[in-house]
Amino acid sequence: MNYQIGPWQFIKNRCVVVAGNIERELDPLLVKLLMHFISKPQQIIARQELVEQVWQQSFVDDNAINRAISELRKQLSHPIEKAPLLKTHYRKGYSLTVVATPLAVNEPQHQPNAMTSIDHVREVSLNATNVSDIKSDSEIAPVVLAESSTSSQVIATSYTKSKQFYVVAGVLLLVLITVIVSWLVMNNTKQHPPEQGEIIKTTATIIPSTWNVGAEAVPVLSFDKQYLAYSNTDLTTQQPHAFVKRIADQREIELHYQDFNVSILSWQLKQHSVLLQATKLSEQQCLMVLVDISDFLNPTAGRVIRECDLRYTGYAQLDESGTFLYFSEFKDKQGGAGLLRYNTHTKKETTLVPSSDILYGVLMPRISSSGKYIGYIQSLQGQPFSFFTYNLQTTEIKRFFQGQSKGISFAFDWLPNEERVFVSEYDRLTTINVVDGSHTVREISPYLSAYYIAAQSANSFYFSPAQTQQLSIFKVTDLFSSQMQGHYLYQSEGNNYNALPLLSGQQASTLFISSRSGNGQIWLEQGDQQVQISNFTAQHGTPDFGFVRMASNGKFLLLKINEQLNFFDIEAKKLHSIAELKGLKVASYAWSDNNEQIWLIEQQDKRYQLWQFNLLTRELAKRNDIAPYALLNDNQGRSYAVTNDELIRLADDTRWQLPDAARSTSFHAINAEYLYISDGISRVARFNLTSHALEETHVDFKSFAFNVTDNNELLFNRRDVKDTQIKLVSW
Repeated sequence: MNYQIGPWQFIKNRCVVVAGNIERELDPLLVKLLMHFISKPQQIIARQELVEQVWQQSFVDDNAINRAISELRKQLSHPIEKAPLLKTHYRKGYSLTVVATPLAVNEPQHQPNAMTSIDHVREVSLNATNVSDIKSDSEIAPVVLAESSTSSQVIATSYTKSKQFYVVAGVLLLVLITVIVSWLVMNNTKQHPPEQGEIIKTTATIIPSTWNVGAEAVPVLSFDKQYLAYSNTDLTTQQPHAFVKRIADQREIELHYQDFNVSILSWQLKQHSVLLQATKLSEQQCLMVLVDISDFLNPTAGRVIRECDLRYTGYAQLDESGTFLYFSEFKDKQGGAGLLRYNTHTKKETTLVPSSDILYGVLMPRISSSGKYIGYIQSLQGQPFSFFTYNLQTTEIKRFFQGQSKGISFAFDWLPNEERVFVSEYDRLTTINVVDGSHTVREISPYLSAYYIAAQSANSFYFSPAQTQQLSIFKVTDLFSSQMQGHYLYQSEGNNYNALPLLSGQQASTLFISSRSGNGQIWLEQGDQQVQISNFTAQHGTPDFGFVRMASNGKFLLLKINEQLNFFDIEAKKLHSIAELKGLKVASYAWSDNNEQIWLIEQQDKRYQLWQFNLLTRELAKRNDIAPYALLNDNQGRSYAVTNDELIRLADDTRWQLPDAARSTSFHAINAEYLYISDGISRVARFNLTSHALEETHVDFKSFAFNVTDNNELLFNRRDVKDTQIKLVSW
């Protein structure tokens, strides 16, 4: 079996790869190595697998593997293929960046240029003055015919005319059949178009389009589809970079702005200018910067469009004239983002879609190619996301699509030069016409789950995958001193960890949730031992990793599973649902000091309601004097409530007035000395409950939740990016 691998034909029995006039011989080891990659399409092959399957040894020197991979990559390099066909995945292994296609054994082994082949046929047709000028498999027949008798010539002529008649008749019949079949197909298509809501099964081709090591995401195409811009986050430093690829020759440039870290936001409408987000985490600086790449190899230095809030700024795009910037931003840090318009001349903002009272609000506003609409995703916490349009001429807002997923999605884009959009959700791609509301739904195979997409045409788009992060428990000591130290406790390949520090008697322990056994389970770590203490089945679903509270007696846990509040008996290893709370939209919860009651916050339309539920009497009591948005337990089980300006100890109503810098933050943890707060980006602060002093610092990693021990060690849920590629889907 032979294979097409990018521009190469791999001829296995000859141990060569061929492309046009180029032929390269592979040694037997490289043939075996290449065949193993071919047998595992779109898979990352670990080094150990190569050792066992290719070398068929238990151990092979790393240098030998490196030399073989390097040599195979060199042999597969091609003048027209700028990116390597063999990619290294940091700390994971290797993969082919294209899918090898089997070829029939008797196919031509050389691939001359298509135009050259056509010109050659045309030249033969014009220059051939007799039959002997065209070489055939045998040159004897024309000679025999030339020397035959007159009668033989008559017979041959008659036979030739008869043969020509049947050939012409056959061709006409074939044309007639083709016309009839085409008419029937077209007529049937007109009479039976895909019904609204009908799912079209679609087999697609998926090929990698970027090859840099790192987490590649946010693909955006220029208006003329000449350039693909994307962000790449370095796996070691976790710092973002911005790249632009010229699609015609696959040449790439990296964009910079001073000493800032930069990432891609969007293309300016109908211009060859890229909008970047330039950030300095340590200084909490954020700028939107426009870079002109009309001279591709010499982009401009960048022009600042406006400042942005590093913690709460979403997507942004500049209109064709450069007058208006459309963007989403969290004005109310406890609510969702709104859609705003910024005038670059007057420096004034206008609200087009107000902020929501629920996270996350308006996401990913994008301008249609006509400039008439702003399309955007609205994602509200705990609800399916929706696609809306805002008509810039009439200010009318319409919803065209509601997904099934309750998670955040950025996977939509306008089709080029049309008032249609792609909305991607898991393996479903919905095409929506925003003029008449019609839509089609495709189920893409092979399965893909996109987080960002960029529409290239009506039957192709680029995407970056949804799973771009890996979560780990990261322990930090002496955070607010020059001797700060940090190290990993547990590392994960996916989103499957949540830490909770606790004291079990006098021995320090850590409780965490992990999916290492297949489904989300509760684990207890003591010293070197890690023990699974729950046995949730598929019917329980996956616990909400953001909220796990332990009672002060150390016997019970409070947690959410599929929006339902439950408590877990650690000793009995039994889960108890709280039927009385079913249907409440619980935003936060904590144990009461006596272990017999729990506090919970219900998220209502425009406010938060505090409740107390008695686990013994099953009574639910409302408390109206405060409206907190977060509830906490310290390691002794004491319960606290956080409002926009106060910290309140619920047992005795002791109150602390919070300074402005400690208000309306995303994540909290508390012990006997401090209230710790984090923005989930880089800023961490702590409020001294005795002196009321506030200390601030920054970490060089991203976290989304954390807990604190009594000796002020912090356990962060750290987010690190994974090595991902942007790929092109077509059908």
